[in-house]
Amino acid sequence: MLDGRVNTSDGLIYLDAILYHAWFLKYDPKVLTGEKKGTTKHYGLPLLNLPNNQYAASVGFYEEYDQNIEYWNKRPRWDKHQRMLNTDKGKIKTSVGLERAYRVPQIIRTISDPEFYCIGTKEKIIDLLSYIPAIGKKPSAGWGKVIEWTVEDFEEDWTVYSDKYGIMRPLPIDVDYPFATDSYRIEDLAIRPPSWKIKNQQTCYMPMVIVNE
Repeated sequence: MLDGRVNTSDGLIYLDAILYHAWFLKYDPKVLTGEKKGTTKHYGLPLLNLPNNQYAASVGFYEEYDQNIEYWNKRPRWDKHQRMLNTDKGKIKTSVGLERAYRVPQIIRTISDPEFYCIGTKEKIIDLLSYIPAIGKKPSAGWGKVIEWTVEDFEEDWTVYSDKYGIMRPLPIDVDYPFATDSYRIEDLAIRPPSWKIKNQQTCYMPMVIVNE
């Protein structure tokens, strides 16, 4: 990463979500820009599908060096909405409506380069990652900039659980696992992308992604 600053409130950085975003950047970018109306058929990611409707891909694990509150500012699009301004005697109301400006606090973590683990087609994963210049939320504000991606072979399957990090991604609590889960926080989290879809969200054990080396 460029400077290690990434915008994430819960600390979770999903590899499958990154690849999902990259898929649309490559095959149908107008969906992301809002230029395309209607639905787009998504053909899936170059990752192994697990039985519980998840991809064989972990979240990122990293050291956290610092955590701060920074702000994301949103200003009105005067050029786009000038005919729709909510004015009163020629005065622009900046507290409501289309003219409202936002100053939104964001949790910014300064972290080491995150490590992800997955099972999939290496060449296709490398190709999709080449479309991703940043990770985390609001990358246009300068957070989460990526210098390069490194993809290496790994002999073990660390997509669900590892002796080093414990559980490797959010895991639904209604499944019996062959490892202890009583030390993990329970949160409503996405089990596959896109994370905003209600059907992809379940009550899960939350992985402990911050590593103290």
